[in-house]
Amino acid sequence: MNAKERARNRWKLLANTVSKKCQDQIFASQISYDLFNIECINTEWSKYSSCVQNNNFSAIVCRSPIIVTPEELMGFNNTGNVRIWPSEEVLAYYVLSNLDSFRDKTVLELGGGMSCLAGIMAALYGFCSDVHLTDGNPNSVYNVERILEKNVFTTKVTCSVLKWDQRPANVCHYDVVLAADCLFFDEARDDLVHTIAASLSFGGVALVAAPKRGTTLYEFINMAQQEGLICTVQQNYNTLVWERHSKQVLYNPSYDADSHYPLLISITKATKISDCQFQ
Repeated sequence: MNAKERARNRWKLLANTVSKKCQDQIFASQISYDLFNIECINTEWSKYSSCVQNNNFSAIVCRSPIIVTPEELMGFNNTGNVRIWPSEEVLAYYVLSNLDSFRDKTVLELGGGMSCLAGIMAALYGFCSDVHLTDGNPNSVYNVERILEKNVFTTKVTCSVLKWDQRPANVCHYDVVLAADCLFFDEARDDLVHTIAASLSFGGVALVAAPKRGTTLYEFINMAQQEGLICTVQQNYNTLVWERHSKQVLYNPSYDADSHYPLLISITKATKISDCQFQ
């Protein structure tokens, strides 16, 4: 099976999970680690809140007004407009559990979907110097703009469309790069690696949360290592997340750890790579 056929099969797999009559159920994760309490404000807006280390955190988040049909999924990457995926919640919770790592740092989120939840939490509570939220889908970015208008930030926060296969001449460098569940599609993986390598500062770290999904995660790691990046994979990176995952394994017969549980990849630069990654 060639790369195009594998990509097509992944589209079909995802499209089969989506039907017009279950859009509301999809918005809430089918597999959840219950890291956030989701309080519905109205048909579009919800309050995501969590208590971490006896501190309460919350953000106002809206779902995308775009209704994504299986047909649209087959033709364009609308996955970020379908729902907030478990890896996004896990990465956001990890951010809240490690806020000291974000203080005075510049932060970039890649492929943040309709919420950029991890980046939003970093911007609200991490005392970052600058946060830039991105996705390749203009509809997702429009939704993130609405979220930025609804919440109150003391940190500079911006958002824009960023397509990984478009390689600008001037690239900003960030201390922290965030990406949640961005490894699903084979054809985008190499572009993601190049984008991380180009965007990451020396001495910085990229945090990528994603399930194994067969060989996809380790194919990404191999590409990253070939690019001169150092990758460290963690399974048990947060006590509560690991505890919730373990309960799913024991008590949920439909839970597939390979497809659902996000591993955490920490990526750093091994040697000085040319700043001109987009050549």
